[in-house]
Amino acid sequence: MSRRALVAVILGMCGLLLSGSALARYMPLGSSGRGANDPMAAQTVCNGVAMHDIGQLVLAVNNNGTFGLGFTIGPTSDYFTGRAIPAGGGEYPKGSGVQYVFSGSFWVGAVVGRDTLVSVGGDGWWIVREMFPDVAPFGCMQKRSIIDPSAPEFERAVSEQDYIAVYTDTFIALTGGDDSDGGRQHLPIRIQVTQNSYSWSYSYAEDLILFDYQIRNIGNQRLRNVYMGVYLDADVCSNCGNSGFDDDICGFKPVQNRKYGPCIFEDTVYIAWIADNDGDFEGGAVEARPAPHVTATRIVRTPAETLNVSFNWWVSNMDPALDFGPRGRPVLGGDPFRDFGSGGVGTPPNDRNKYYMLRNQEFDYDQIYTASIGSSDEVWLAPPPSLASDIADGFDTRYLLSFGPFDISVGQTLPLSFSYLAGAEFHTDQSNAQQNLPDNPEAYYEN
Repeated sequence: MSRRALVAVILGMCGLLLSGSALARYMPLGSSGRGANDPMAAQTVCNGVAMHDIGQLVLAVNNNGTFGLGFTIGPTSDYFTGRAIPAGGGEYPKGSGVQYVFSGSFWVGAVVGRDTLVSVGGDGWWIVREMFPDVAPFGCMQKRSIIDPSAPEFERAVSEQDYIAVYTDTFIALTGGDDSDGGRQHLPIRIQVTQNSYSWSYSYAEDLILFDYQIRNIGNQRLRNVYMGVYLDADVCSNCGNSGFDDDICGFKPVQNRKYGPCIFEDTVYIAWIADNDGDFEGGAVEARPAPHVTATRIVRTPAETLNVSFNWWVSNMDPALDFGPRGRPVLGGDPFRDFGSGGVGTPPNDRNKYYMLRNQEFDYDQIYTASIGSSDEVWLAPPPSLASDIADGFDTRYLLSFGPFDISVGQTLPLSFSYLAGAEFHTDQSNAQQNLPDNPEAYYEN
């Protein structure tokens, strides 16, 4: 199937779906990987960011395995136009000034020889950066567009805004040590990622960005049990300086019912979503504009007919007692309880724990049910009573949607695609959260 034909199929799938306490942002520890806007990293390789702004979903994409501005390295203005990128790098709808993405990141985990390794564009907490483009001009982003057939960028274009980025996880000198891994030097999987992102202004496609990846094994060992994931920290707010980012809710929709004549069919959709808890209808000094909409990640193409999917969410905190994420009860004869070794049960430190999150095949309960999970629950470990209500009615939440496993032989390239999409009017009742969270999640969803 040609790339344009694939995009047409994916747009059809996405069109169906579209119809329907303040914490520090990071925990820098000693010699962690280079952070945002590091001048040495920016001067060594061709870091760049480009803005998808042709549709209603405005999204910054980087050539370091991330999107949004939170994990950008180097300049934060558009690589091709020089224009400033609004609302943290993820605005919806265009011109609203409301942020729906702080940053997202691509994660890849694999067994390489006897090592279990994970490479991330950004991990969201320890300021780990492990994917970089090449030096200029080889690593610089490219742009294509179908808008003007006479323009040079028309050739091989798929959408009205194509951005092409190539990066690898092998720039060891730029990654520094990972304090969550005991300060160990980054061990690369040895992959090259070619990232194509597409956007359109058409009414049926203006609310999504399509990401198409080619993952190539550039090492000399077979990559076994490869898992891939999209990490997302949204921070939905219009004024995200010192607050506004700490009242998000997230969840997962595995299936969607479709009616055809007298029959109802169940489609597998695997959508991870995140939104503000109440839509910020009242505005005020902290939230100047309403944020009633929702954004989501959906897997749309993988290299295998069947795959294992996981959805995990957590809240990060420097105090291990406050670092929380849902955990299933240990299964008799199956996986025992996973001790992260950090004292917390939310943020996964080091490669081994990140790989565990990528492959655990757990579908976490939606965040608003946190206060409903009691000590007698047969599936889930109970959250700390002191935290449960606070988390259930909105917090600084992040999620990981992951899938696998695959094997990648030396020199082999695997394709995969996902969409980042937005939906309007998720919230319509400005009193819904106040009346129903955290104690009545079912009524909250009904509204």
